[in-house]
Amino acid sequence: MLTILRRVGGVLLWVGVIDLVVTFVRHAEAGFSPAILDCLAILCGGALLSGGPRMGLWVRSIAAFLLAAGIVPIIAAPFYQPFSLTIAEIREAMPGVAVKAAQFACLLGLLLWVVLHLGRPALQEWIQRGNFRRWSMWVPAQAGGAIVVLIGFLFWLSLHGQSAQLAESLAIQQLGPGYRYHLSWISSAKTDHGTSVSGVVTAWNDREVRTVLLRWETK
Repeated sequence: MLTILRRVGGVLLWVGVIDLVVTFVRHAEAGFSPAILDCLAILCGGALLSGGPRMGLWVRSIAAFLLAAGIVPIIAAPFYQPFSLTIAEIREAMPGVAVKAAQFACLLGLLLWVVLHLGRPALQEWIQRGNFRRWSMWVPAQAGGAIVVLIGFLFWLSLHGQSAQLAESLAIQQLGPGYRYHLSWISSAKTDHGTSVSGVVTAWNDREVRTVLLRWETK
């Protein structure tokens, strides 16, 4: 059983350290990029190497939480952005998109491996003999998925209000009717004169994808 914990812990530790080094190398070229997942992998890896079955249960729960939180956005993506826009963006930046997609797939694969490896019967029997409080992995998985769904729903509401319609109409005034339009981001802030609203509208057609930055004030 210790072999399972040490194997998973060693993999997480090395993956976290290597990717953290890569992140710092990129920092010199592309600015600061937080490495929260790398640090989490290092902490979980170290905990598995020095801990026991209880730590294995907690690390597996964290992996299940993150795995569900990563899968739900893939399923829900068509609800937040037109599929034709996604295809157009992939076409515009194919190499970069391919690299990011591969990195994300590797992350999900690693999380799935951790969940399955730490769920082996031998380790589960060890946990049961220790009389530790256990729970189904569906609990952290449902929690991760529910949080993403809630955040996504609030984001969807912000993109479908009256301000969203105004943003798209302002973008149409700038670029004309030769594009399809989608509000990608909107935010507002209180000022001395009312409310300042900022938005990002993505315009696309069969030839190109353009971004329109908007700002206006309401009273």
